[in-house]
Amino acid sequence: MIGSGQLTRALIVIGGHAPMSQALAYLDPDTVIICADSGLDHALALGLTPNVFLGDMDSVSAVSLERSRHEDWEIITHDSDKDQTDTELALAYAVAHNFQHVTLLWGSGDRIDHILGVMAALADPSLSVMKTLLAWIGSDRVEILHGPKKLDSTAPIGSTLSLIPLGGSAHGVRTAGLMWNLDNEELSAHSARSVSNRVKKTSIQISIDRGVLAIVYPGFLTTPQEHESSQQ
Repeated sequence: MIGSGQLTRALIVIGGHAPMSQALAYLDPDTVIICADSGLDHALALGLTPNVFLGDMDSVSAVSLERSRHEDWEIITHDSDKDQTDTELALAYAVAHNFQHVTLLWGSGDRIDHILGVMAALADPSLSVMKTLLAWIGSDRVEILHGPKKLDSTAPIGSTLSLIPLGGSAHGVRTAGLMWNLDNEELSAHSARSVSNRVKKTSIQISIDRGVLAIVYPGFLTTPQEHESSQQ
């Protein structure tokens, strides 16, 4: 039952381009599926069974919208004249229902305003209560760290990893296992200093004291690899 406290994992599927099916291999089976507007089309195409369907319903297909009226899904309709995007509404739903591990599934898109909007939504301070926050964006894996938090992860030696501050500078950043490690340093929101770092050891650690940090593994889904991570 949603909100019972027994289910702690949620997958949010949003609109835009169709997401890559390879991401499904990394999902826990006990995951609540939340679809934001045309994310419903993508979820159904991937064979996922939605639990929640929300948004202003302005971009979902007529076929999927009609199906939703005959399914036992929780449906939350918002007015199109709203201040929040459907992505923000879905993330707010996850916070309100105390989901501790949240994954965003998105195929990305060709509008820069949508891309910036999604990244801004992931930087919202309300999401700091989550133990893990992960986004699959196209073929990229993106871990979001709201400080103070620590990530223990693995990645192939030699692979690319970028650290991108969101919503302002990231403070007290520490890393281990990378080619160029940081030791209690600030990553400025106005600098690309931490783009395209390299993994030096299979086991890596990244922590942040304050701010929000996006840890990007470019092309993760198109490169065969084993990868596990946990945030503390």
